[in-house]
Amino acid sequence: MSNSDSHKEYGLNKVAPSDRSYGFVDTVWTWFGSGVNTGSWFFGGMAATLGMTFVLQYSVLWLPLMMIPWAAVAYIGYRHGASTAVVSRPSLGTKGSRLTGIAQFLVLIGWPSVNSFIAAISLTYVFGAAWGWPTFGQPGSTMSMVLGILLTAITQGVITFLGHEAIRYLERIAGVLLLGLGSWVTYIVLSQWDLKQIMAFQVEAPAHTVAFFIDLAFGFSWTWAQVADFSRFSKTGPAATVGSWLGLNIGQGWFMFIGAIGTIGVALQTGGIDPNNSDPSSTLATLGLGLVSFLVLIFATVSTNVTVLYGSGMGLLGAFKSLTPKKALAIIVVLQLLLCFVPMGFDSFLHYFESFLGVIGGLFIPLWTIILVDFYLVRRGTLSDADLFAEAGGAYYGSTGWNPAGIASLVLGCAVYFVLAHVLKDVAAQVTASFPAILVSGLTYWLLAKKPVVTRAGGLKQST
Repeated sequence: MSNSDSHKEYGLNKVAPSDRSYGFVDTVWTWFGSGVNTGSWFFGGMAATLGMTFVLQYSVLWLPLMMIPWAAVAYIGYRHGASTAVVSRPSLGTKGSRLTGIAQFLVLIGWPSVNSFIAAISLTYVFGAAWGWPTFGQPGSTMSMVLGILLTAITQGVITFLGHEAIRYLERIAGVLLLGLGSWVTYIVLSQWDLKQIMAFQVEAPAHTVAFFIDLAFGFSWTWAQVADFSRFSKTGPAATVGSWLGLNIGQGWFMFIGAIGTIGVALQTGGIDPNNSDPSSTLATLGLGLVSFLVLIFATVSTNVTVLYGSGMGLLGAFKSLTPKKALAIIVVLQLLLCFVPMGFDSFLHYFESFLGVIGGLFIPLWTIILVDFYLVRRGTLSDADLFAEAGGAYYGSTGWNPAGIASLVLGCAVYFVLAHVLKDVAAQVTASFPAILVSGLTYWLLAKKPVVTRAGGLKQST
């Protein structure tokens, strides 16, 4: 790849094999750096209320299994050099794929609001050490939080605008620093408390059931919607699939584990557990770790958010094709700066976090299901690049640009999820809202996709 091409952003265009720059290590580091984030830590602190046995089961078994379908989407992006929005064209239609772009844009522009808020908490401790300002939770800390959010949002915005190559190099540095911080925190907690104490820790009446947490887990893990946006830059299939899967599982699973043992360590020290205080900054402050740890957390947040914001920009391109990649990224940079302040309007960050995961999971659970059923079961892994990247006409254009089977399945799957999650909560607390949504959307699409689809040219195309 030429030096000029290395800084090119491809938008919705195909990335040819000769233009791909991500090797196996690059892909692992990119997703490791994304998975090792403050949100993963906070998520682990929430899971700690269900006990360390559940946390270990989830980190070692359930999360890796859950991310296999996600890695299967990465393979589609790699095989065809296609972005996430383009990958959804066969199942939703060329115009219908704009829904994927909109969903990706909304979900990924929202994630930095979660991570940046937590990074701002770390910055209040840095400000407190440097100038004696109030830290998070103390009277008068609002201005410290505002400044912390501004600094974080501006930094990650600049790196995002530079593009995927700048992100690749940033993740290499972030991975090393985060390995050090995670190892340090793990050592501190395990050196202060016996592992048997941590494993035996129980909350008599957890606030949520395992099924409720699984729904949050799907929202937390399946909404890495930029998966194909990065896998299309992979040089090999194993780099795109195994590399993405391995990096995210190690990073997210490990930091979730650290968040859980840190929260339990604080609970053993203080005599009570509060998920609202399970963010890494509060944990590190209670455990007495130094200023360097807070700086590493801030760096970790930026390294995660730049991949998320890049994916949001690609989603915006999928929704509004008149934009150029750089214009889309510029819009994202400005919007994320504003949205990072949204959590300050909620009564607690925990409430915002749970609400956010409950909404975004309902969008991508049926969407990924439909894309996978279409590619692996209906079309059996066969797609035409000429039709996939055609903006008008072609086998995947659908009826007036929309694939009725995909749209109907997506709407039905979303409806099942949101009715269970927000209306029939007692049912969802036992069976989850995620698995019924997967079953309904997948089965509906498989049955409907057998019917012929009318293309723009007026011909009939069998979906198979």
